[in-house]
Amino acid sequence: MAVWWQTLVAALGGVVGLALFLSPSKAVLRARSERVLGDLNPLPFTTMSANCVGWVAYSFVTQDALVYWPNALGFLLGMFYTLSCYGLADTKTRDRQLAIALFFSIVLMVVGAVGTLGDMSQDDLKKLWGFTSNAILLLFYSSPLSTILLVVRTRNSSSLQLPLSVMNIINGSLWLVYGIAISDLFIAVPNGVGAVLGVVYCALICMFPRRNAKRSPTSSDNGTNTSRRELMATRADSDLAAPGSKPTGAAAAAQPGSNGLPSIEAPV
Repeated sequence: MAVWWQTLVAALGGVVGLALFLSPSKAVLRARSERVLGDLNPLPFTTMSANCVGWVAYSFVTQDALVYWPNALGFLLGMFYTLSCYGLADTKTRDRQLAIALFFSIVLMVVGAVGTLGDMSQDDLKKLWGFTSNAILLLFYSSPLSTILLVVRTRNSSSLQLPLSVMNIINGSLWLVYGIAISDLFIAVPNGVGAVLGVVYCALICMFPRRNAKRSPTSSDNGTNTSRRELMATRADSDLAAPGSKPTGAAAAAQPGSNGLPSIEAPV
């Protein structure tokens, strides 16, 4: 039975873990409101749901309510994120979401069938769901790893989120302490790895500061130049239309042979 400080550490870990699960909510709600995904990547949300299902099953086997509650709420949030983004995604992203969901559903169903029909002992069930939950959790923790190469190559950490990385460190560290305190390596090891990954992400953010994308000169600049050309053309038309007047400015440049030079347009 866990002593009071172990319960406190696990409770704090649950709160931080729930905050971690809540971190994408603002982006998801914005996507729902604007009816467009934008830069939001919905693929990790399915892994998040599967991770929580694995730990809910593990909490049933170990009868650990401190593991159950944050993961039960995390599963509900993961399903909300996944279903919200599915209707806004393109066909390719939907197919990937479906493939990930089917893969984890098959894995969890097979593991559940083995545990139910295999006449396994309590210790064997703990190992079965422990290894399964560890594998899925490591996939969830390492989801930003695919961006590390991009960060190093571009020397820009805008694809990494500092608050999320810090929460990974805090969450992983708390569950690491709790796992060690109750001698449960299935909780301690993957969360220790998650804390280390959070440190790596924070180090990358410090090494390669976040840079905003440069403003494209083809947007507002083109609008300014277009307006300038329209204004010059209007002035040229008015100069040409005036009887007996001498064309000046853009009108003079627009007339071939007026000064022996080719016509000059505003730079694009």
